[in-house]
Amino acid sequence: MSFEWSIKDVTGDIEIYRFGIFYRLTSCRYASGRSSKDLDHGLDEFLPTTVSDAEFGTAIRRCHDATRFVDFDILPKGEAAKAAIREWKKKLVLWKRKALERTGCKNLEELYKDARKSSSRRIKDVYAFFNSSLDKPTVFFEIPRHFPDYRKFIVEQPASHEMLGKTARTALDAGVRNARPPPERVMYFVRD
Repeated sequence: MSFEWSIKDVTGDIEIYRFGIFYRLTSCRYASGRSSKDLDHGLDEFLPTTVSDAEFGTAIRRCHDATRFVDFDILPKGEAAKAAIREWKKKLVLWKRKALERTGCKNLEELYKDARKSSSRRIKDVYAFFNSSLDKPTVFFEIPRHFPDYRKFIVEQPASHEMLGKTARTALDAGVRNARPPPERVMYFVRD
């Protein structure tokens, strides 16, 4: 299914991780198409991977509902933005430390060894899940649409919690390491 949407259509934005035997769902702060983990006021939940699809789907809806929408024009600029980014990075260190404590991993390399990530957006009456690529030892990237490894999974509403949970698991399973770029195109010119 293909669908069209604009940044104004987004009603929820979250990140879903699978770290070993835990899922971690984190709501985002969303400002005019730009989003980041909401480390100030967001929802951050750990669930065992043995949770039912329905319970997983319920948590996904709850996290989408916790998305915080911010007017882009009121975000800090200049030196204030640099200071805000430094503070956010300090909170990100704590966010990662919490995952280490929860999973019992000794370091980030161990935590991310078999980790997977999916981003999810709620767009009007549709939930969209996207796979990610682990391109650095501890950093995920969204896969560009034109890459062969790009996958999106769409759930139209109304949908059961169970369907949301199943789709999120499928998106996580579609995660890759070092997503392949599209093949280079070779142009041939024919002389008359």
